[in-house]
Amino acid sequence: MSKKNVSRSSIPIRNGKTDMLVKIINDSTGNETRKLQMYAYDKDSEQKESLPIYLNDTRTHAATLKPGGEQIYRIDVSGVKKKVVFEAIQMKGGSGLSVKSKNKGTINAEIRIK
Repeated sequence: MSKKNVSRSSIPIRNGKTDMLVKIINDSTGNETRKLQMYAYDKDSEQKESLPIYLNDTRTHAATLKPGGEQIYRIDVSGVKKKVVFEAIQMKGGSGLSVKSKNKGTINAEIRIK
């Protein structure tokens, strides 16, 4: 049976921002490409509708990273007032995910695949 690692992070929205940036880094020591499913939604929403996530202006809900690779995803947060919940699911391999919210610079959160 496959191991499933789920990571959820509540990330504050900066005043007046319509986009949020999340950097995902494959820190694994092996040589395996990692695949994630990603979801983002307004923390205060009852419906938990998925917010649009983009990689290079193409909408996506999946990430594939080679060993040592990293990608930056943009989330449309124009309708969110306070916080976004970002959820990343790793379906196999690795020892987990670590999430760090950032309040400085252009990146709002950094996710490292272990």
